[in-house]
Amino acid sequence: MEPPAGHQAVPMKRARVRNAAFVLVALLLASLGLYNIFLKATWRLMDDGVFWKAAPHGLVAGRVAPGGPAALAGVRTGDVLLALEGEEVPGPEQVQQRLSRTAPGTRLAYTLLRADERRSFDVTVRPLSKGNVTLFYYLSLFGFFSLVVGTIVMLRRPPDRAALHFYAICLLFFLMYSTSYTGKLNLADWTLLWSDTLAILFLPVVFLHFCLSFPERRLARSRGWLIPAAYMPALALAGAAVASQVLFVTTNGSDALWQITAAIDRWKPLYFAVLFAVSFVILLRSYRRAKSLTSRKQMQWLVWGTGAGVLPFFVFYAIPFGLGRSPRAAMELAGFVPLALIPLSLAYAVVKYRLMDVELIFRRSLVYILATAAVIGICLVAVNLFQATLAGDDEPHVTLVAVLCTLVVILLFTPVKSRVQEGIDRLFFRERYSSRKALLRLSQDLNADLDLARMAERLLEGVGSALGVSSLAVFLPGHDGGFAIFRSRGCDPEARSRRLPADGPLRQRLDAGGPVNAEAIADELPEAGPLNLAYYFPCRVKGELIAILGVGRKEGADPLNSEEVDLLQALAGQAATAFMNGRLYRSLREKADELQQLTDYNESILESLDSGILVLDLQGRVVRWNRAMEALYGKPRAAVLGRGLDEIFPGSFREALKGSLAPGRAGDNEIANIYKLHLPTEDGRGLMVNVSVAPFQVGGERWGTILIVDDVTARIRLEEQLQHSEKMASIGLLAAGVAHEVNTPLAGISSYTQMLRGQVPPSDPRAGLLEKIEKQTFRAAKIINNLLNFSRSGRAELESVDVNRVILDVLSLLEHQLRTARIKVRKELSADLPPVRGNENRLQQVFFNLVLNARDAMPRGGWLTLATHAEEDAVVAEVKDTGVGIKREDIKRIYDPFFTTKGIGRGTGLGLSVSYGILQEHGGAIFVDSAPGQGTTFQVTLPALSVAEAAER
Repeated sequence: MEPPAGHQAVPMKRARVRNAAFVLVALLLASLGLYNIFLKATWRLMDDGVFWKAAPHGLVAGRVAPGGPAALAGVRTGDVLLALEGEEVPGPEQVQQRLSRTAPGTRLAYTLLRADERRSFDVTVRPLSKGNVTLFYYLSLFGFFSLVVGTIVMLRRPPDRAALHFYAICLLFFLMYSTSYTGKLNLADWTLLWSDTLAILFLPVVFLHFCLSFPERRLARSRGWLIPAAYMPALALAGAAVASQVLFVTTNGSDALWQITAAIDRWKPLYFAVLFAVSFVILLRSYRRAKSLTSRKQMQWLVWGTGAGVLPFFVFYAIPFGLGRSPRAAMELAGFVPLALIPLSLAYAVVKYRLMDVELIFRRSLVYILATAAVIGICLVAVNLFQATLAGDDEPHVTLVAVLCTLVVILLFTPVKSRVQEGIDRLFFRERYSSRKALLRLSQDLNADLDLARMAERLLEGVGSALGVSSLAVFLPGHDGGFAIFRSRGCDPEARSRRLPADGPLRQRLDAGGPVNAEAIADELPEAGPLNLAYYFPCRVKGELIAILGVGRKEGADPLNSEEVDLLQALAGQAATAFMNGRLYRSLREKADELQQLTDYNESILESLDSGILVLDLQGRVVRWNRAMEALYGKPRAAVLGRGLDEIFPGSFREALKGSLAPGRAGDNEIANIYKLHLPTEDGRGLMVNVSVAPFQVGGERWGTILIVDDVTARIRLEEQLQHSEKMASIGLLAAGVAHEVNTPLAGISSYTQMLRGQVPPSDPRAGLLEKIEKQTFRAAKIINNLLNFSRSGRAELESVDVNRVILDVLSLLEHQLRTARIKVRKELSADLPPVRGNENRLQQVFFNLVLNARDAMPRGGWLTLATHAEEDAVVAEVKDTGVGIKREDIKRIYDPFFTTKGIGRGTGLGLSVSYGILQEHGGAIFVDSAPGQGTTFQVTLPALSVAEAAER
């Protein structure tokens, strides 16, 4: 059951009242200290060096200060003051009033009575010494620092015993350093006097009490009386001081009181130093016995701070002053300034592991103290130089001095503070100073990198080197909303697999927006325990938790101070934006990679197709041209991209595509197919292609046109060869039947004709007729013989044949006919031509027919080129003429039996048919390339001997 709201408000109200009281005390003490500084700077008390006291017979010199103005003029103790500047003075107040109206260095006439003798003395008055005012200003800064630190501790920590002890010590240090007697003798001046006196008396014993109970009580209960006993000397000295002042006032200052006061003042520093030395010994002993790492760290700062503060005071001030030496500036500076280390080290030791602000306060206060001191020093130098320059001028130039000091402060304070800040930071952070500056730059440069892994590594490296942190981790969210370690340093390997659940208490606290000190509330955060991380900083963007930065303790188990926490929180804010950008970049990168993979996949498909593919945009320019299209048409992709079809393809091909590419045609959104389209290439090849024209649409919108080009040249040749083979088979059967039926009567006709010629004399007119009949009979027999060769299905006897020799034999037989026809022969026969397996006579018949056809194609003469070369596992022979060529429509019929383009009686139409059959028997092939008026090239391909043998086996 929850307590009522009123009960919860009471402690909060009490805390506010308590904090207000501490602030009010701090303001009152600060006002008192500022007033003291003001008096030191402005109040001036003129002094003649005599303590005048009222007596029945007049004003008597109760004490003459040695070396003072009166002593130098000859005034002695016991002299009676009759007149001052010729005027009677009834009491000490009138003497002081007359001195206050006198300028420094003025000579006043004193009329004195000594041994019933009236005497006159000229006394040069001067201001009462204020002591070392410059040192007082410096020490006041340390006093104010102690007051601020003590007040912050009480505002930030509950008022337990250690905190109250520390607060009391800070107040006493403030009163000792920032309050001092000025001689004005009003209520505030008396307050300053007694504050300073009591602070000097009680500070050592309060500190001793603190050392006996920090960090834990060391005295047994049976020895508890030692604590009150330690306060007795301070109380006795304080009582003696109060009594001496009261008696001094009531008895007009007897010599015995002067001696008591002087003794108290002389032994007070020694008492101060002895008690602090005892405290140092106690702390040192406690430090050596401490077992806890935290306690040793606390005691280490406290021990060395106390020793560094007390020992210089003991050696350089307390002992010389107790031995009778007058205090000098060097003694005061060497003795009092180091005492400031005691409250500083105490503050650091008490609250470092809880408050986390003392180091920051110390550094900032030290910066401002040193910067202020430096600027004051510069002002003093500037004023002295100014006064030295105007030494001959009687006018004081107060306004000019004030303006000069103001300008010096305005112009120099900021750069001097920056320099001091840099020096203090270098002193504190040492080797990590540059790393901390790099960390500040890192907060600005995180967005320069969008790779999450590199960004996290840079963040961990920067924080680790700058702050000396032992363990670090960056958490990123998963699909379930929980956070897992993305990158880490110094974390337990087993803990790296742990996750911070989305509904866990740590996640809920981080959603609030502030950093979480996991060590302070470890019982409430069970999921954070095994990770060895002390702080968790949320990286948020617009209320969304983007990432978590986990930071452990610093080296030596030190926690982070508030400046470091603020720095890391600001860095986490910058990192949140960077991680958000990194996540977006990674998501976009993944999408881009997926898109690129899909693009590469589609590209691979397009490039792997055997069909040539080209894509046209809406303006008819080529935007895609795949590898198959490059191989098919012989033009590289770079040469055609961005160009129109009229710059790439010949006019006949474009004309055939014109109807399919026309915009707005019927069926524009359908695929159009064009079959067996002739496509001439620049390298002289004539291709037969099938073209498919399809619209290129994206999301229903027309983006261009896709052309798919299939090279069907080889397939059409195979189809033609198959058709020709079927036709030849049919004709072979027909020819065999015809030859069989005709050959018998033809043989009879030939025999009877020969018999008749033998019976008819040559002179007989019938002999000529019989000769003609015999010739025609032989011609008919030759035709029948060719038909039998054409229809013969059996294979001739095969052997190794040299194609070059076959061609040369054919040329030797036809050389006379070629020369008669004015045909020149060019032989380009390869020397290293492999042999083929075949029948030499049958192959001679093939080349015989081809050469004769070339002769007939060049009626006016020309060039006949016979060339051979090896091509992979085949032998290729070419017969090329420069004749009339073959019409396109006739090429597909030239292998048909009895088809001829020659005149009547000049050819039977069986030469190429017989040659085609012979090459089929040899496993070869024949190809033709011809154009009217440009000549004809027949290409014969035969398998090489090794390939032929392998096929035969």
